Amino acid sequence: MGLAQKKQVTIRIVQDELSYALDKYESNILLKRKGFKIQILLSNVNGVYSFAGFTDSICCRLAELDTIPRFGILPDITMAEADFNKEKELLVGEKDCSYWYYDKELNTHRFNKKIVMLDTNKFVGVKTVKQVYFVPEQRQIKLKDLDTPLYLFFVAVDEFDSSGKPKKELMRRRVKIEWTEDDD
Repeated sequence: MGLAQKKQVTIRIVQDELSYALDKYESNILLKRKGFKIQILLSNVNGVYSFAGFTDSICCRLAELDTIPRFGILPDITMAEADFNKEKELLVGEKDCSYWYYDKELNTHRFNKKIVMLDTNKFVGVKTVKQVYFVPEQRQIKLKDLDTPLYLFFVAVDEFDSSGKPKKELMRRRVKIEWTEDDD
């Protein structure tokens, strides 16, 4: 019975036939400058916060056990993109984060349109990324035009206080994506 209620978050980055499991705190991966997918399995967890930036600021300089700045106000610094990831883009900002979640009662979320339910409280959401939206300059950038690494930081909350503020962290992952000079 205890396993049925276990909270778990698993994140993979997939491009073509390559799949990178983010099973350690820190990962460095090399991708082609074309579309990729971020697959997130959430078990007994509603969502995951994601930071994206072109520098290793935000949370990407944190050691594995460092306190996350502004952790208690994550819901207040969250940016929102259109439902169902219609633009196939990733919001990139140097200060705020996105919250990728699924609310099955309202059938609303921040992933691609199709959610895969595996069990009552276990699902996989996919975020397809074909471009980024750089929030500070309010402009879209195609992946093929990126000339800088992309830094991602994910954090899932284990416990909230009575007002909905994060109290305890469940897991965190950070990844640096660099780009190949591939011609195709």
